[in-house]
Amino acid sequence: MASATAGALIALGHRAGGAGLPFAATGAALLHRTPSNGDFALVVTGVSLHVAMMLLWSALFVWLVEHTLLGAFVTALLIAIGHFVVSWAVASSTGAGMASILPLGDRLVFAVVLFIALVSGMRLAFSSSQSG
Repeated sequence: MASATAGALIALGHRAGGAGLPFAATGAALLHRTPSNGDFALVVTGVSLHVAMMLLWSALFVWLVEHTLLGAFVTALLIAIGHFVVSWAVASSTGAGMASILPLGDRLVFAVVLFIALVSGMRLAFSSSQSG
């Protein structure tokens, strides 16, 4: 899941001025610095933070699917909306982060990619565990 969303961020960042820019902006939010596409430390920090956050969103998704009556589609939609809101809140409070450099349309595309990755990942996880 982190690879699908990271790939989307690379493509969206490339359109915004640099493939590493969304990751640099994410790292800048954590390190309280100005995002720069050429700052290797910010990009590495951003990639690491992105992978960690995608693991947390995925774990929350699985927990909600297993412990509530919501289906995978509704839960994935809630997680995608939650990520959208959290990224906006981080950008509003820190002035950095993914939402500070990506336009609204790109952030919506990212939410759709996150939704699809969650739903397809859940289907693949359950189909392989039941077939073996």
